[in-house]
Amino acid sequence: MDGHNIDTLIKDEYAFFLRERGNWSLTAGPQDLELVAHAMRVLLHARTTPDFLDDYRALVACQNVDGGWSPLSSDTESTVWVSAFCGLMLIRGNRSLQQAQLSQSVRQAIDYFLDTQHQDGRWVDPAWADLDTTSHPVSFFNVVMALDEPHRQQEVRRAWQQGMRFIIDNQSPDGGWYDEEFHPSGVEITAHLIQDALVADLVLDHQVSRVREACAKGAGRLCAWQAQAGWWDEENVDHTMDCTRSLMLVTHILEDSDKRETIRRGLSWILDNKNDYGWGDFPGMETNLERTCDGIDTLLKYQAYSRSDTHDVVKLWGYLP
Repeated sequence: MDGHNIDTLIKDEYAFFLRERGNWSLTAGPQDLELVAHAMRVLLHARTTPDFLDDYRALVACQNVDGGWSPLSSDTESTVWVSAFCGLMLIRGNRSLQQAQLSQSVRQAIDYFLDTQHQDGRWVDPAWADLDTTSHPVSFFNVVMALDEPHRQQEVRRAWQQGMRFIIDNQSPDGGWYDEEFHPSGVEITAHLIQDALVADLVLDHQVSRVREACAKGAGRLCAWQAQAGWWDEENVDHTMDCTRSLMLVTHILEDSDKRETIRRGLSWILDNKNDYGWGDFPGMETNLERTCDGIDTLLKYQAYSRSDTHDVVKLWGYLP
């Protein structure tokens, strides 16, 4: 698992990803926008965004009139989770693209999230647990604030604080977050919440109470859940990638080096269970593109995490310019 092998693997997997462009690019026709957003994250972290301006314009073109996006690019009913992912890719991609059309789209997305937040701080999506759903607009607002986007700043800050409080107030005493319908094991939702929502506050320095403690407890719970072989959640490739990435970011920001072995075991298991190209949802299953995007992203983040004397890994979440 030395750096050279990781570098070579990233190049090979990225080449495969590009060969499959017709199956994830909006320039080829209507697509599942969750997959599109996953693909755009690969472009962003591979630093190839400027080569794909047409993809970003196509994402803006399928934005709904309310400022959100639908899971399928051909639909017109917005949902929160995919809207947050799309908005996040646009605001981050536009740092290099510098397109007025994209800037306007980001402002419309901000309006959408301010309009759809519930009074108790949560956002709701029929396909996701409320806690998991809430983490994604909070993550979007983390980057909105990190990049000093001026649109409705005070309202964004207030909505972000309410979302953060909703998440922290619903953490279980053992450090995990749970939802009986969507995430009974707690694994995926806990990984999402500490990396996508909470830990950014320690970089942004807005000093929301209990964030450091919540992140430390959540990371500890993830470590306790890991199997000795390196996987999480009954050999779930997606959830293992989520946990590995989450621990890389959170432990770096917390300056907790004791969990490096947990991260190493997770990555080793991911590498041991890849297909010739890409990954499936579980070992032995056929390759799918969304999981392959997750795999490439995990490798790129591990590459940055290995440079432990820098904040490169934090930049891959957008919490630092």
